[in-house]
Amino acid sequence: MKKLFFLIFLGSFLVFMISSCNEDKDTAEKFSKLSVEENKTVVEDAGIDFVQVMDRMRPLKTIDAVANLADIMSSSDSKGIGFFRDSKLFSAFKAATSTAKGNKKVNDVFDAMISCKGDDPESIKQFWDENVGTYTWNPSLDDWDIVLGGNKFIIYFPSSDVATTNDAIFTISNYTGVIIANPIDDDYTGDLPATVNADLKVGSKTLITFVFGAEYNTDGVPNKIAADLDIEGFKFEIDIANTTKVVSASYKFLEGADVIMKLTASGEGLFTEDNYNDNTTTYSETNYYYDLVYNPYTYMWEEVLVPYTDTWEETDFEEILHSASADFQLFNIAIRGNIDVKNLVDQIKIIDKDWDNEVINESTAKDRYVEKINQYLNLRLVNVSNNEIMAKVEAYVVHETNYSYEDIYVDFRLTFSDGSPIDVETYFDNGFDSFVNELNGLINDLNSEYELDMDPVEY
Repeated sequence: MKKLFFLIFLGSFLVFMISSCNEDKDTAEKFSKLSVEENKTVVEDAGIDFVQVMDRMRPLKTIDAVANLADIMSSSDSKGIGFFRDSKLFSAFKAATSTAKGNKKVNDVFDAMISCKGDDPESIKQFWDENVGTYTWNPSLDDWDIVLGGNKFIIYFPSSDVATTNDAIFTISNYTGVIIANPIDDDYTGDLPATVNADLKVGSKTLITFVFGAEYNTDGVPNKIAADLDIEGFKFEIDIANTTKVVSASYKFLEGADVIMKLTASGEGLFTEDNYNDNTTTYSETNYYYDLVYNPYTYMWEEVLVPYTDTWEETDFEEILHSASADFQLFNIAIRGNIDVKNLVDQIKIIDKDWDNEVINESTAKDRYVEKINQYLNLRLVNVSNNEIMAKVEAYVVHETNYSYEDIYVDFRLTFSDGSPIDVETYFDNGFDSFVNELNGLINDLNSEYELDMDPVEY
């Protein structure tokens, strides 16, 4: 149970840090002088602003154009167009428009942007060289007129299902690739994308621009990825870098120059295969169970002791990831955090050892957990507009008595400028009615406009 608590807590926390919330800006931050309720209103307003942004994305012209191009591609068996229909590049366009309609999340756009390789063909460069050209939709044939040649894919098509001319142009250009080992797909021996550009125009207006670039190490793992997708002023930006000592990622969603959502994270350590192997131990344990086995000589079922062996690996991840920092921002509200992983885990192991050896009891162990977590973890809620700390997150021990049993566990609470603590659940349990009402209003509109069946948020 002791080890289980340790693994669940640290595993859950690290997943949260790396996937959801770069630099420690605590030295420039100061505690807000606003009251708890006033700061809560600031947080609530950020949530309302996000809902309104998603509402502003709904009438974008891009939605109709991408939807119609997808429909046309689906109705055509043309070899070249079929590839783009299934490509990650076009998936990024569709994910962005689906997000505007409320069918997908912002994370789905980022996922599609990271890779430009689809399931086919066996070599992107070979496909490019064989199929590059101009594709013009011919409604009378319900297919494409194709003129091969040039250095771009240029696709002319109607911008909506009611358009009578090919008034939209989808252009894909500047493709380059590299031949290198592919650690993800052993069956793929072709090139990996290094650069690609794309844009979508209706008439003279550019609705979408997309730029992708990547660099790879000798093992085929990307050590740099940069991708920018702009849809009528709404921008999605990705920057990822990794070395053997530092891994970092930045995801941004902007409207013009204004940050709607930003997620940055970085980790320092030693990220090599040798270091991973050196800090990974394989364990095995043999146990026994009784089974009934038929004896053909006695014609009877006999109870027999049967051995079985479990094998598993355990990695001292603190020897790989030494420290991590993260920043999740929604408009002017940010969750900023950094953690000294190596020192925290080393201290937790000492506490675990004392607990296992009965040098200390459970209550003392949990008190020491909290002390070390608060020493090596710095997590706070910040108003970015004035760089003021609205609240800091601290660990604390909870004692709950259930009948005759006392449950002791570690939880987190917010501490405000006046020193008053409020547990996270209580803080967010009340006072966010306006945000939820705004969100449910958007859900109702989406259900009506797109014939969806999304349930309202209960609060």
